[in-house]
Amino acid sequence: MAKLFKNLKEDEIEIYLDTLREGTTPFDRFASRGDIQDPVDVPTPRKAIDNAVFRAIRQTKRDKSTRLIPILGSAGSGKTHTYWAFKDKELKAKGPKENVIEEDLEEAVDWSIVYVSSPPAPIRILLHVYTCIIDEIGADVLQTVAEKLVDRWGGFKRKGLFGKTDIDEVIQQGIREYPGVFADCVKALVIFELDKSRRPMAERWLLGEDMDETELDTLGINSVIEDDDICLAMIKLITEHLDKVVMLYFDELESPYRTHGEAAEIRFLETLKRLYNEVKNIVIIGAVLKEIWPRILEIADQPLRSRMEPELEIKPFTFADVKLYFAKSMEVFWNENNLNPPLYPLFPLNETVLETIFNKTKGNPREAIKLARMFVDKIVNEEMTLEQLATDKELQAVTTAEHAAAKLAAEKGVVATKGGPAPKATGPAQKSEVALRIEEILKQEEYIVEVNPASVAGASLKCIKVYADKINKQPKVNLEWKFTLEKKSGAKIYTLAGMIEFEGRKIGLEVPSVKNFDRSGGVAAFYAAQRLADAIELNNVTESILLVPEGTSGAKYLSLLKKYGGKLHVSELSQDSAEELIRSAMKDPSIKGWEISRIIFGSSIDQFKPVAPPPPPAGQAGAPAAKPAAGPTPAAKPASGPAPGAKPAAGPTPAAKPASGPAPGAKPAAGPTPAAKPASGPAPGAKPADASTPAAKPVSGPVPDNKPKSVLTDQKDKKDEKKDKKDEEKRKKEEEEKRKKDEKKDKK
Repeated sequence: MAKLFKNLKEDEIEIYLDTLREGTTPFDRFASRGDIQDPVDVPTPRKAIDNAVFRAIRQTKRDKSTRLIPILGSAGSGKTHTYWAFKDKELKAKGPKENVIEEDLEEAVDWSIVYVSSPPAPIRILLHVYTCIIDEIGADVLQTVAEKLVDRWGGFKRKGLFGKTDIDEVIQQGIREYPGVFADCVKALVIFELDKSRRPMAERWLLGEDMDETELDTLGINSVIEDDDICLAMIKLITEHLDKVVMLYFDELESPYRTHGEAAEIRFLETLKRLYNEVKNIVIIGAVLKEIWPRILEIADQPLRSRMEPELEIKPFTFADVKLYFAKSMEVFWNENNLNPPLYPLFPLNETVLETIFNKTKGNPREAIKLARMFVDKIVNEEMTLEQLATDKELQAVTTAEHAAAKLAAEKGVVATKGGPAPKATGPAQKSEVALRIEEILKQEEYIVEVNPASVAGASLKCIKVYADKINKQPKVNLEWKFTLEKKSGAKIYTLAGMIEFEGRKIGLEVPSVKNFDRSGGVAAFYAAQRLADAIELNNVTESILLVPEGTSGAKYLSLLKKYGGKLHVSELSQDSAEELIRSAMKDPSIKGWEISRIIFGSSIDQFKPVAPPPPPAGQAGAPAAKPAAGPTPAAKPASGPAPGAKPAAGPTPAAKPASGPAPGAKPAAGPTPAAKPASGPAPGAKPADASTPAAKPVSGPVPDNKPKSVLTDQKDKKDEKKDKKDEEKRKKEEEEKRKKDEKKDKK
């Protein structure tokens, strides 16, 4: 064992690794969710955001005015996680004061944060906000507000001979203070507090449950809380009388635009403006993808833009942040499994691996977690050993220096190493075995490319530049090109993803604001096409290119394409082809990159068209076997597991014959399967037959479950089963805790 883990005994290491094998690793959930708490936080990337938010809370506490703060971040940067970081601060503030940092005491005590997920529909947005407030703060908030208002309206003062409270008089007193649209809210709160017989009915109305006409007549109420005006009135009453600042954290602010189009986003932003103008004592946080933020600003009107605080951006992880996150995550994992953490906090990885992860992901938290999970999985699944990774920086530096000295000595023909002759020079690369091993793994692993409108547009423009260099042309390529469109409501500035000027032509490039490319672009594609059509009508562009997901359709969308058929060129991409477009843009553009570029350069780049190698004829070496009916067979591997870093093959194994899989009982190869032999040859590992021996009978159906089946697949299946079991147990535990909590509330 390398000196990095010298403080760990062999049996201790086995206990730690067995624990990782038994359950889910700390990195299996790499994307934050609004309904599942994140146990680990690294606050450094959002230090400026924390300062601005707490300053806004203090200011709102003093003057009751609303603040609106946009938070920007790329996919996986930690926008949803930021909510959980603030939630953790709130919970610590409510607990023992020794858990709260002194400087946060004053600002942390009097606020609550409410997570507002993307609204499920572009209507009844205020009802969605109200429901989130009740769900997050708890139905007890209704009790708190009702008690305070009824006390102010004299509801707890005994009157008359028998000391009874006149409920109607209290209601009238409340309506005098809150007239008009507030009347039904006042009635429901007073009845909820003072009338025991009608209290359950009033509570149902306040919680937005369905009620029939008879129940509404019993309460003396004419409206339902689903109405926007009634809902807003209840939000006002709650925030004004809760004695704390309420922070509304709107996650995925761009979601209505992506899902339902520009009209839905306008309605959503108008709701935010109404909350800002009419509700007191709240801080509104809007988390949005920074790539789509310019579009949101275009849609927002000037009054709303003027009300926004300066936008803040979540910074990527530094290398120190990556190490801290990994160490914290592992510590939480060991504690959850009732184990003392190893003395080396980065076990089972080390700084060399984490530095490679940091450089590869450029500090994106989600991508860093994915790669950390990959390396931990490889150790857990015994695809690589701790000895292959357990080298610290000091040892790596010594190894590198020794290699360099050995090479120099070999060139001069003298002895330069201690205790013997110099080894042969290994070539110009002077990297440690660990660094080389990590690079090998990353090359063999498929690194996930983030596919979004900005990355697709950028890759397309890069492909155009690559082909321009090939034919010695110099088109002018602009990213994010703006133009102005006059409308009845005033001038609107719109932004296209790009503009290419070439030989008198001006070609606009646009990508709809879709989340991914594995389903239709929907209304987002229509609005993208409409922007290009507007630019064509204004003669700002002579023609245009629209990149949309495969299968995008819709009557209005197709009508636009038909109208501008000769000027609006469409290129459809799948999620896979979009990934390949991005991955290959810097060197050898993919076929999609070539197709997009050909719209600009025409037949002059035909000679550079990417050509896929033709499949070898059936029966010749390299010809793949027929695809099995039950699913593809993974590539043959050694009995002890796959070669370190190798992934299971995504398609059928190149077999020796057109069978659905290897013959039952065929001996597995000693390494990855080499090029297939002619179809008439024997199965790999079988005894060679003479020319008269007929080929083995093709096997139909799935491959028998013996050694030719991937060892990694078996391990993955077992791991998935354990993960499902653990998730089910966790779900049952959460349901039981919720049931007990509800029983406690009912009893109270």
